[in-house]
Amino acid sequence: MNAGFYEILGTDRFENLENTFTPEYKEYRKKWFEYPQKRILGEFPLHLDVESTNACNLRCAMCTRNFMTEKIGNIKWDLFKKVIDEASDYKLLSLKLNFRGEPLLHPELPKMVKYAKDKGILEVQFNTNGLALPEKKSEELIRAGLDRVIFSVDGAFKETYEKIRTGSDFERVVQNIKRFVEIRNEMRLRKPIVRVQMVKMEENKHEVERFFNMWRDVVNRVAVVTQREPYIRGKGPSKKLEHFPCHQIWQRMVVWWTGEVFMCCGDWHGGYPLGDAKKDSLRDLWLGKKYNFVRELHSTHRLEDLSICARCEVNTPQFDKELAQVLKNYQISTNSSGLSMR
Repeated sequence: MNAGFYEILGTDRFENLENTFTPEYKEYRKKWFEYPQKRILGEFPLHLDVESTNACNLRCAMCTRNFMTEKIGNIKWDLFKKVIDEASDYKLLSLKLNFRGEPLLHPELPKMVKYAKDKGILEVQFNTNGLALPEKKSEELIRAGLDRVIFSVDGAFKETYEKIRTGSDFERVVQNIKRFVEIRNEMRLRKPIVRVQMVKMEENKHEVERFFNMWRDVVNRVAVVTQREPYIRGKGPSKKLEHFPCHQIWQRMVVWWTGEVFMCCGDWHGGYPLGDAKKDSLRDLWLGKKYNFVRELHSTHRLEDLSICARCEVNTPQFDKELAQVLKNYQISTNSSGLSMR
């Protein structure tokens, strides 16, 4: 079922680096797709989103952060270590170090990457707007063992980009990304895998093809995501939503910087808390009654019984005819017509 994520191969069309990954990684990706399809509940999440910070240096037009009222802060090292230590005990396969904020603002981000990699986590990654990325931090992150980084760049022209991403600097971000790739290559490393993506909306939809061409010879992969309606606490969507059972409830779990635990990336405002990582076992929350209740609702097509799922657009069909037409000119990744990989 298409959920509005479209990805083409950039430099990976010459050598697809994901094909060079270990058997363990390939088995993880198999589970990523197989578990939701067959409703297999593993002993522990395949993936954790651990929010390094919910602070951000931009105010983007389409971002749900514009309606966020929660306290701003960074995850404490002791809490991060507790989460990663338990995750390592259960052989967590994938970790993303962001959720509602900009991870580059956390002063210990390279240390966090290294700790997770030293604890044996197979894939460590994060999304970023790329603004706060001087050369030194790029070097630190690459040396720490970062596996993947996803840059959000919502436009192919300065005027469009800076209108959408208020407070940013188009030339600086483009240069930061290109220099990050150069530093990786100068180190003769294949990782981190680099993806640049944009959210397609009215303001930039005419720039999609230019966006693909701008980045496809620079980074491993380029993606475009169809815009979703932002979730505002206490307010439902403006239209009736068609849903399919969500994949995320079989794949992942989210830990806020405060330690509060939630089930998915669609619960931006904490509508359905599962517990607190400061005192609870993540494994117990993953296998617990509250999360299994949600799985039962989705498995029996009763999503409307839980308001956070009924209002969510993460698991709604988002087929985009305009994007599909543009994609005919490019080599498409195997995941481009389905759910976002991450």
